[in-house]
Order: sequence, then structure tokens, then C-alpha cells
Amino acid sequence: MELSKKKIADIRKKIEQKNSVFAKKRYLDSMILPSKIIGREAETEKLLNNILSLRDGFVVPLVSVYGRSGSGKSTVVKFVCENLLDLISFRFVNLRKAKTVFGCANMILGNLGEELLSSAQGLNKAVDCMQSQIEKIMKHERKKYFVLVLDEYDVVFSDTRSNPSDFVYKLLQMEENLRENGFWICIVTISNNMLQGYDLDDRVKSRMGSADVSFLPYSKSDILAILQDRAKKAFRVSVPKDVLEYCSSLSSSDHGDARRALDLLRTAGEICNGKITKDDVDSAQRNLQKDRVDEIVSSAPHHLRCVAAAICSLAIINQESWSATSSIYKKYTHIISKTDNPLSYRRVSDLLVELENSGLLASRAYSRGRNGYGKEYKLKVSPELVGPSIDSEWFASVMNKKISLDRAKNLEKLLPRTSPLRKYSRMFSDL
Repeated sequence: MELSKKKIADIRKKIEQKNSVFAKKRYLDSMILPSKIIGREAETEKLLNNILSLRDGFVVPLVSVYGRSGSGKSTVVKFVCENLLDLISFRFVNLRKAKTVFGCANMILGNLGEELLSSAQGLNKAVDCMQSQIEKIMKHERKKYFVLVLDEYDVVFSDTRSNPSDFVYKLLQMEENLRENGFWICIVTISNNMLQGYDLDDRVKSRMGSADVSFLPYSKSDILAILQDRAKKAFRVSVPKDVLEYCSSLSSSDHGDARRALDLLRTAGEICNGKITKDDVDSAQRNLQKDRVDEIVSSAPHHLRCVAAAICSLAIINQESWSATSSIYKKYTHIISKTDNPLSYRRVSDLLVELENSGLLASRAYSRGRNGYGKEYKLKVSPELVGPSIDSEWFASVMNKKISLDRAKNLEKLLPRTSPLRKYSRMFSDL
């Protein structure tokens, strides 16, 4: 097909017609801070109680905000801080792109308006610079109370070559130093897991206290209310209520992810033909599922990808949907040992929870008899969709192994039960 001026005009017209359903598309962006918060009053009150403890002459040094992805954690924390500017100075730092503890420290410095440091200058220097810059900010803004929000805080604990616990200790020590200079600071960490659940030193746990704010998944009615509020502002056309209910139903079954619901409605609007239908929502879900897998897996840390590879391999080779944590760990150590030292069993269990929170896995408890209960996991999407996102060459080798295994099993079926060749077929299957 040759491009021409007329062809470009036709394509442009087609795109403009598709986008004609939108009035202000930005309202379907989960990163946009809403004018009101829906369904998070209890969590907001608990967060405010911790931050406003200064009125009682005490500041909670560290508040751990945790819950599943898309449960409104970051939105609520931002919303609360934006509405306390008469009392506090605050900075919001997303650590997602950092890969090391020192990288996290540099991201904090950058958001505070400080120059970045080289790793050779050390973590102590980085924390000293943070303290100095926070003092400058509070003096400039004439405030005595600073809130440092660290989003995606899980990243700190994925750096196995450093000491994440020591980094948390240094941050708490910085708070004490600032307090001695007449400034108050509260650090709010946002993650998928409670901070106390990580492998922290006792000296850190005793200093940080136990101020936690847990965000439960959104209910179906909460997601529907969010979609109705955003749809009124985002679309020129009226979105049928049954379509919004369908979106909320799909999203609430996927761990109550409001971010997922907004993406689903936006994508359905982009592919519709003037009117959004349930079929458009189904098409949007298929498109987003592939994009979501790529986003979760391809940009994940090395060990997280290896854990995902272990589950994917077990699903393809063993043809079993559910795999026990012990089986996943055994497969993970086999994969990782070729390039690196494996993480502990407990840390891999934490990574499985992270993958579950991201929406890639589902879990269930199972009985182990006298040994109590264990946990099993399965992929919520096809392993053929996950594998190429991990590594295309690795996935090709797994599929080749699967083909060889199937051939060996078919050969065994063709051989008589008494044939001595059957044992060689079984040996081939075990390779």
C-alpha cells in the first residue's frame, strides 16, 4: 500500500472519529489526582491521625502504607498531603525506576532538588545531603514539619547486594538529627507489603514503631462509583450503566484494582466505533492483558523474572495449573544457579506475593496433613503470553523441551508394556 496525502487524511479522519467519544480523556488517567476520594474514608482518617500526631507533641517517625496494586494508596496519600499544605512541606518520590539502595537515595536527592552523587561518595554522604536539603526547604517554606513520601518502597528490598535494613536505619537517624535541630519529619512508605514484614534489623523495628495503614481492595460498588464519576467528565457520549457495571465487575474480580478499571474503560473508548459496548470492553481487556504482562515482567528485577520463569516453566512442562511454593523455589534455584546465587526461600515467597499483587498470579491454601497448610500459585494468564516477556530465547528452549517430552510420552504409549525400550523413554522424559 502506498501512502498519499489522501490516505493520510483518511487515516486522520478515522482516528479523529474514534477519539470523538472523549471530552477530557485525562480524567481516565490513574495518575491524575481526583477532586474527591471515593471509598477510602477509614484509611484517610488513620493516615491523618498519624500525620497530625504533631499536635500532641509527637511525630510518628515512619508510616507504612500497604495494599494491593490499584487500591488507591498513592492517590490517597497525595490527596491528604496536598490538603495539609498549611501545616506541612512534603515531597513525593516514586522509587520504581531505581534498581539499588543507592539509586533510591539518589532519586530522593533529585526530588529534593539536590545534585546526584556517585556511588563512591557513599550512602552516609547521600543521607547527610538529604538532611541538609530538607532543612533548606523547610526554612524557605517557613515550615517546621516535613513529610517525605516514598512510593514503590518494595524496590529497596530487591537489592540483595546492599543492606536495605541499614538504609532504613540511616533514614530514621536522619529524622532524629532533624528533630534535634528543631524540625519534625515523618516518612511515609507506600508498598504492596507491610514494612514490618521485610527482613529488618531489631534496632530498626524498635525505632520505626508500628504505624501501619492497610488498604483493602476496592469493592465492586466503589469501583463503579469511581467509573461513574470519571466517565461523566471524560466522555462526550453517555456510557451505558451496564457497560460501567461490566468494567467494575471485571476489575473487582481482579483484586479490586481501580487503576485497571480506568485503563479498561479508556481502552474500550479508544477502540469503540462511536458507542462503547461490552464487546469493546472485552477487546480492551485482551489488549491490556498482553500489555500488562509485558509491563510487569519485562521491567521486573532479575530475581522476580526468574521466579516468574519458574512458574511458567512448571505450567508448560508439568501441565499443572497450580504449583506449590516449594516446587516453585526448587525450579527457581535451578534457573538462577546458572547466573547468580539464589535468594532465600522466605524472600522468594515475598516475590510470589508481589507477583500476586501485580495481578499476574492467583494463590490458594492447601492442606499438607500433619505439616499444616501450604500455598499454591498459578498464572492468571496463559504461560505462552508470559514466557516471551521473560526472555524469548529461554521460552523457545522451554517449548522445545515440551515438544521433546510429548514425543517421548507418545513413544512410550506405542511400546508394549513389556518392552525394555520403555525405560529409555522414561529416562528421556526426565531429562
